[in-house]
Amino acid sequence: MGLRPLTEGDYADLVELWKDAGLSWDLGDDQRSYVEAVRRFGQHYWGYQWHDRLIGCVLGAFDGRRGRIYHLAVADPFRCRGIGRLLMQAAERSLQQNGCQKINLLIEPHNLEVAAFYQALGYQAPDNRFMEKSLVTLTPPGGAPGEIV
Repeated sequence: MGLRPLTEGDYADLVELWKDAGLSWDLGDDQRSYVEAVRRFGQHYWGYQWHDRLIGCVLGAFDGRRGRIYHLAVADPFRCRGIGRLLMQAAERSLQQNGCQKINLLIEPHNLEVAAFYQALGYQAPDNRFMEKSLVTLTPPGGAPGEIV
């Protein structure tokens, strides 16, 4: 119970948690990509376990230059109890221990209310423009692109 590293076997529970938290489905969120990412960045992937249920997660990555935070989520009934802060501290600590000096994260437009949470942790919103280009199209099983089913 409590904070623990995420594993390859946590994928199904993560998908449920992401759905519960309203996170969008995107390229790299499929199981094969998750398993590969755990092998590469798993030391920065953290979960919070409550009895037999995964109730929180954060995925971190480090490319040797910048750290990234992806998919911080805490199940609704467990929010505002310090779990998100604990998960972020674990990810930040593991990234820093690997030489990371700066962490970037993105907030989806439908989830902007979490900005105050990140600001309380010391994150700032620089005036940058995010751009992306998908090289492949991924449709989750049984759903349309952009939704977790």
